[in-house]
Amino acid sequence: MKEAPELAAGTFRKALTQLRDKGVLARDVLGRSAQLSNLQRHAGEVAYPVALRINAPGEASGPVGGAALVIEVDAQGRHAHLHFDATRVDKARVDDVARQLGAFLASLRDAPGKAVGEHDLLGAEERQLLARWNDTRRDFPRDATLASLFQAQARRTPDDTALICRGASLTYRELDARAEVLARHLRGAGVGRDVRVGIFMERSLEMMVGVLATHKAGGCYVPLDPAYPAERIAFMEEDAGCHLVLTQERLLSRVPSAAKAVLAVDQQWERIAAAPEAQTPPATPDSLAYVIYTSGSTGKPKGVMIEHRNVVNFGVGMDERLGTERGTWLAVTSLNFDISVLELLWTLTRGFTVVLHAERHDAVQAGKHASRAMEFSLFYFSSDEGERPEGRYDLLMESARFADTNGFCAVWTPERHFHAFGGLFPNPAVTSAALAAVTRNVQLRAGSLVSPLHPTLRIAEDWSVVDNISHGRVGISFAAGWQPNDFALRPETFPDRKRIMFQQIEDVRRLWRGEALETKSGTGHTVKLRTLPRPVQKELPIWVTTAGNPETFEEAARAGCHVLTHLLGQSVEEVAQKIALYRETWAKAGHPGKGTVSLMLHTFVGDSEASVKEVVREPMKSYLRSSVGLIKEAAWSFPAFKAQTTLANGNFGTDHLSAEEMDALLDFSFERYFQSSGLFGSVDACVAIVDRLKGLDVDEIACLVDFGVPTELVMKHLPLLAEVRQRANSGVGQPGAEPELDGSIPALLERHAVTHLQCTPSQASMLLAEERSREGLKRLKKMMVGGEAFPVPLARQLSETVSGDVINMYGPTETTIWSSTQPVKNVGEGVPIGTPIANTQLYILDAQQRPLPIGAAGELYIGGEGVVRGYHHRQELDRERFVPDPFSSQPGARMYRTGDAARWRQDGLVEFIGRLDHQVKVRGFRIELGEIESRMGEHPAVRETVVIVREDIPGDKRLVAYLIAKPGEPPAADALREFLRTRLPEYMVPQAFVTLSTFPQTPNKKVDRKALPPPEQAQARGELVRPEGETEALIASIWQDVLKLDKVGVEDKFVDLGGHSLLMVQVLEKLKAQVEKPLTLVDLFRYPTIRALSGFLSGDSGEEEALKEVAARGEARAAARRAMQQRRRR
Repeated sequence: MKEAPELAAGTFRKALTQLRDKGVLARDVLGRSAQLSNLQRHAGEVAYPVALRINAPGEASGPVGGAALVIEVDAQGRHAHLHFDATRVDKARVDDVARQLGAFLASLRDAPGKAVGEHDLLGAEERQLLARWNDTRRDFPRDATLASLFQAQARRTPDDTALICRGASLTYRELDARAEVLARHLRGAGVGRDVRVGIFMERSLEMMVGVLATHKAGGCYVPLDPAYPAERIAFMEEDAGCHLVLTQERLLSRVPSAAKAVLAVDQQWERIAAAPEAQTPPATPDSLAYVIYTSGSTGKPKGVMIEHRNVVNFGVGMDERLGTERGTWLAVTSLNFDISVLELLWTLTRGFTVVLHAERHDAVQAGKHASRAMEFSLFYFSSDEGERPEGRYDLLMESARFADTNGFCAVWTPERHFHAFGGLFPNPAVTSAALAAVTRNVQLRAGSLVSPLHPTLRIAEDWSVVDNISHGRVGISFAAGWQPNDFALRPETFPDRKRIMFQQIEDVRRLWRGEALETKSGTGHTVKLRTLPRPVQKELPIWVTTAGNPETFEEAARAGCHVLTHLLGQSVEEVAQKIALYRETWAKAGHPGKGTVSLMLHTFVGDSEASVKEVVREPMKSYLRSSVGLIKEAAWSFPAFKAQTTLANGNFGTDHLSAEEMDALLDFSFERYFQSSGLFGSVDACVAIVDRLKGLDVDEIACLVDFGVPTELVMKHLPLLAEVRQRANSGVGQPGAEPELDGSIPALLERHAVTHLQCTPSQASMLLAEERSREGLKRLKKMMVGGEAFPVPLARQLSETVSGDVINMYGPTETTIWSSTQPVKNVGEGVPIGTPIANTQLYILDAQQRPLPIGAAGELYIGGEGVVRGYHHRQELDRERFVPDPFSSQPGARMYRTGDAARWRQDGLVEFIGRLDHQVKVRGFRIELGEIESRMGEHPAVRETVVIVREDIPGDKRLVAYLIAKPGEPPAADALREFLRTRLPEYMVPQAFVTLSTFPQTPNKKVDRKALPPPEQAQARGELVRPEGETEALIASIWQDVLKLDKVGVEDKFVDLGGHSLLMVQVLEKLKAQVEKPLTLVDLFRYPTIRALSGFLSGDSGEEEALKEVAARGEARAAARRAMQQRRRR
């Protein structure tokens, strides 16, 4: 019971009238605020109904039905009673309300003319308490920049290790010296204060040299993560107005074309080191340190401009919260996320050793064969149909030039006669001679020369000429031939062609060495002839082409010839057996070395498997149509054609097939060969395929790029193939590197005795799921967790696992990384975001930007030294988000509107409640739903779209896109997903898509987002393949339980059903409790379907699943890395 302040009767009656005009208060209090009505609360957060009761004299008091709290006021306004339901509301919350009511009535007494909504709910005592909690004044070096702080640290600890990446390392002295060399060049190139430099580099020592050099030159860096879609990278580079882009040689072809200037640091280091000194003014504390892009509601990301003083002050705040004791910090965050600044720059200005986790390096290191080299060459077999006559050889010439300057070892041109497909290449000696004129490095090989069609002397003469023109770069793969029509040139050789081929190989070798060949002249006399001109190479490199006959592998080995083969019509296991037979026969024959196995693969590398499949489908079908033998191989497993056997001559007949049947057969053949016989898919997927081929003992991949895909598309995508080549060999022979070491996070934690780690709650969950990771976490001294709401069970588990401190971190990019922190101890009902760091203020304000009482929920504003300059070229948004700070005594001070709802607790800690706008956090990533909606609206089949975050399963947030399609067939979910993947980072692609005829509406005709239905996933997938056997049934039941689905199919992928990394952790735990075979999270990514996982667990994956795994493995690793290594924070 509280005694109310004395009020004049008229004032009180007026207040009562205004209160009554507000209507019934016994309802959800959040419903009375337009902003709070959309609040996304924690799963355990409940809004209770409140009732106001005005008692006439003598009227009995009591509860109001349904209300958790009743505020009862007597008619004279002298007393107020609060009745509460103790089972629903705790006493501390009621005390808050009582205190606020007292402050309100006191304000009403002192200013009776104010409207009810204008009265203050803060008492003087509470106002002082809030001011004390925000009194974070600290001294910090106001004249310092990040460059000066790093240089000072390098002087203090010159010989200490500063950076480690992929086994290589730099001391502080070495890092400072390399950064100074590059900075000198940058100054000469015009980099200075506020001049923006793009960092388009993979995670490496070079990347950090680039960042530090940019600061030393006085400029600011703009992160351009190569993992982002090309369109997004191009927008960021152009929008930022980068003066220069720093990159690496292997990424040169992917630098945005609009870039004003590009510098490949590794390629141009000698030129960089020779640059003269250039004097430019150094950066000042008010100069920009970096411009970082975050998701934007307009469909385009927005650049946030951060100054040196912001980061220097942030560093002082971290000194207080994390301590200054040096240690080893494992840096796992992309440069495009600003929390990387804590990992990379705060650490290097405090003397830490920073271990850079190289995400892309993992794809290679995760394989068993990372240290084994793999050569790459280009192979051609184009059609004489389709290309314009004058452009028939454009792809050959242009791609050969590309191969010549991008580390490929050879180009192969075939021999084909009298058929459009391959018809551009009747004579590989002629095409190789043409290529000799435009290349300098690659070998020029016949792939293949059908030698029985040619006189042996002519073969030696022709190729000796080419060897001279190319300065000793030729090689020949001999083939016996298979197409009878080709032998119209020499029909007498067809029956005995294989024996003739091997004899010709020996004769050409003798002629090449300068020996005479005994033969018949035109008069019939026996003559001994030597060929001219003499070749440059002493020995001619010779291959034998084989389609898979084991005897040919053996004969080639006995003859000391290399082998050129392919996967068409052969399984992976069969090829492996034949290669093993070849190696064994080679060794028995006593030849030096072990011979070379070159494997021809149809090749096209793109952004995803789906997009690649659409590009290559028709060209590949045309290729298969030209080879009845390949169709036959596929047809035996195609039930519709099993009844049709062979014709009298033993060949598979297709004449009886209708056009529709033939197309169906070609589609089936394509699907089989796409999965098993090509280098198709994303870069990640292809690197994984290469790793598998290394395991088969393949030495070279002859990439058939010329099989009907348009020239411009092939050339556009060749840089991705070059990236596959580079990454597949990145662990080979690097000086000072440890290529065979495991580069995963658990391995790095263990190997480097890591003391500090920063990650999101989502990633922390995944690390806890792995026993090896848990061991690494136990040894940490500090573990910083932030970027999304911190679940209580996870907080408890981490605090029990980590021996050191677990710290919850909070802060938007616009106020410089983290603005508040809180040690996680004695976890209760929630994990607060804590207290403001140095020179930072947290304000919880109402709609009029007035402070709210302790315990009241409002919008969180942040003021102080961390508030950044603003958005790049977004003045209107600046005015909306950066507003004058009325609580600061500093002229011109601003505060940032976070859009987050929060409240002060009685203990002086801030509690995060949720979002107030359409910017959401999903698994640590900050996302503007409007950006996704804008991108979806660009799809030609989409008329309207709405994207929301659903939490149908408590704690499981996922993005769901709803759309109204334009007239015609609505777009499939897979098509939409792939469309968005080319325009948005993976974390912004919705997990589910729902097509509706109309959107539900609110009474004011706006989309009623709360009324949008949950996605009917099972129905959208069509007919399901039911589980068979105990293992499949077990996995299916676990999936259904975790995904909350009634049914799942054994061919469905977990992620396509709405699953993600956190749910996969649950699946892992449930499976490990019921199966004996060791199982890791990587296994679940590697085997994404019930059938594939069942085969793995049963040890009976079968050929088809093994082949599917080759194509899916890279995608699985990419998904695992995205889930475990890319992070975002609120």
